[in-house]
Amino acid sequence: MMVLGIISGVVFAFLILVLIRRQVKDSKERKTSSELILKRSFQPPSGKRTEKMIFQIYVLLAAWMMRKNAIKSFEKQSFVVVYINKKFNIDSLVIANELELVGETSIHVRSVANWVVQKMHEAQERADLIDFLIDLVFVDSELIDREFTALVRLGELIGVQSVYIEKRVIEYRKRIFGSSAGGERLHAIANGQTRRNMALAILDLGMSATEEEIKKSYRRLVKKFHPDLNRELNEEERREFAQRFLEIQDAYEELISN
Repeated sequence: MMVLGIISGVVFAFLILVLIRRQVKDSKERKTSSELILKRSFQPPSGKRTEKMIFQIYVLLAAWMMRKNAIKSFEKQSFVVVYINKKFNIDSLVIANELELVGETSIHVRSVANWVVQKMHEAQERADLIDFLIDLVFVDSELIDREFTALVRLGELIGVQSVYIEKRVIEYRKRIFGSSAGGERLHAIANGQTRRNMALAILDLGMSATEEEIKKSYRRLVKKFHPDLNRELNEEERREFAQRFLEIQDAYEELISN
């Protein structure tokens, strides 16, 4: 699994980042190794798509996302170095240097998003970018409202639906906290609108769903996942269905109580 491979390289990335920081601190003149820094403000480079451009997109958005939550920033930088090294086969020192430089750059997400749309034409490629950012924010094992809002905003700008993002977040929390998380699925993000969006995602609904659509989807999913109606499943499948049933109940209660 790619995430496990990334984690295994974090220690190496720590050493690289320490080295880069020392080099930057000791140098009087710093030269950028890419086109990212122009008058301390990001401007998308022109021309045909290159692998270097896509690498720069990943670095820019990683830096932008890390500004949303400073917790475990060094671990997050290490994660980015290892992830991008594996994905693009770019030298880790180059990645760490780019990340250090971008940290001082003014990043306007709409400009970056427009660049993403121009250079990353495939929907799956843009979804993979969002997945990378979700992996990044969960380095500290949790997602705060500010990070979630940023993910949804970026998704809207590059054509990745919020329902996809919400489902991925739910799946990630389940991997971290396990089936025992139960009702914690919707508790951690305090913002009410965020909880509502996640509940709608569980019920396979969009953000504009009406009360009638919520009830209709709830009844359909209850019939599909109710434990008493799936006795023919094996034990593992029954556990999965039971967990899904609890999630559906939690989501419905969240929606009708507000």
